[in-house]
Amino acid sequence: MNIITILTDDQGFTDAGFACDNSTGMCPSTPNLDALALSDSSALFHRFYAAAAVCSPTRAALLTGRSNERSCIMTALTCDQEDPAATCSMGKGLPWSEFTTAKAAKKATGGDYATIMLGKWHLGDLWAKTDLPSYKGNFSSPSQHGFDEWVLTQAEASNSMPNCGCFPVNHTKPGPNPATAYPGELSPHGDACVVGGGVTSDWCFPCTNYYYPNASDPRGVHELTARVPGNDAEFIVDRFEGFLDRTLAARRPFYAHLAFHAIHEPHPAMPEFYDLYENDPDYLGALTMFDAQLGRLMALLKRRGVYSNTVVLYTSDNGPHQGAERTDIHFSTGFLRQCKASIFEGGIRVPGIVHAPGLITAFRNVTTVAFTGDFLPTIMALLGVESDHPNWAMDGVSLLPLLTADALSSSSSPPSLTVDTPRSKPLGLQWAGGSAIIDEHGRYKLMSKPNQGQCDFQPPCAPRARASATKAHTPHRKPRLAHAPGPQIRR
Repeated sequence: MNIITILTDDQGFTDAGFACDNSTGMCPSTPNLDALALSDSSALFHRFYAAAAVCSPTRAALLTGRSNERSCIMTALTCDQEDPAATCSMGKGLPWSEFTTAKAAKKATGGDYATIMLGKWHLGDLWAKTDLPSYKGNFSSPSQHGFDEWVLTQAEASNSMPNCGCFPVNHTKPGPNPATAYPGELSPHGDACVVGGGVTSDWCFPCTNYYYPNASDPRGVHELTARVPGNDAEFIVDRFEGFLDRTLAARRPFYAHLAFHAIHEPHPAMPEFYDLYENDPDYLGALTMFDAQLGRLMALLKRRGVYSNTVVLYTSDNGPHQGAERTDIHFSTGFLRQCKASIFEGGIRVPGIVHAPGLITAFRNVTTVAFTGDFLPTIMALLGVESDHPNWAMDGVSLLPLLTADALSSSSSPPSLTVDTPRSKPLGLQWAGGSAIIDEHGRYKLMSKPNQGQCDFQPPCAPRARASATKAHTPHRKPRLAHAPGPQIRR
């Protein structure tokens, strides 16, 4: 059995065609994500939570199955891609001792698993900064956590041409500053870059490069010396395709963790996707741009003959960030309150999907409370392995019983099942001094010091909106796509 975990960045609960109210005219076209979520081989979780309201803590919980605080990852680690050797000195990385999803794959008795991580790391310095006398951090790369291969940025990156600014051309006549929501971050020394507005220009964002392990480099890593053109998600899937071909040639099973940069700001869309939309063309275009590569990934599994024995687990690291492009975050959270950096629902309730052909035989609406930390226990159950630290607390629980046990049948056609089994224990979340506990039935959420997120303050939902939301998002049959899920075409 092969396993892929997919983590998007700042994707809101309704940042997908199947979950968005298309009457708003602010929905992305995501046919491939819709198909993944609503397939007869999928379980769609309506109460899926990020482990924290910001990036690094959730990423730690996904890999370890434990609360981020057990790994001392309290908030988004400080990293600056312009000069990581000089500015990442204060952050602490994911402890080497943690048992991770990749280490679980390495313990599997079903074969010699090949492992890879691609995309965004944000869990520590990728190498020790020995050239900095004041360095007090610790490096922690995927090499210490069970991954054979990796190609990663240290932290967030643009989802279009992320390292365009890493190869300055220094034009003497750069042309006008392009239309973008982030003009203060640009410099005019790039070449055919895309920073917003659906056009190419010489203006670029600061260098955000990829790194990969290289024993010949004194640091043990090397930066990518080639430009990543176009869609960053395409680059990630390209690298996965090469890994997959090598792995299949060696007749090995695999585990891949794909951490996409979409839809973290800045999120300029390449022109062909920008031009699809009248409203929010960069934001919505970026979502469709990512979706195209998700579809390519799934098609690749089918062409290589491994689709039927590959389990895909999909989620986002936290709720959406309002950013400079999308000024009303309600379009990305639907009926949920607040956004990224808040423990209100809009900051931590995110998409959650398990796609498992051969294991899931009918589409499942899952109303059971689940969270990012459940991925590792689920993978351990699928592979039949135990932790290296049996006495350590495991905050996640396996989702496997929800995917395989009997459930309530519905009258829909094709058939679907509703799963509302209570969680085996309450779910506790904590970040930035605020705490939340959700009871095992998902009926109550107790919060202490709830905070405003990275968006304008939003009042509680009106009673009418709350009632309609409950009906819409705890269905007893397979959700139906909007009648017109496509983009708003530009004129």
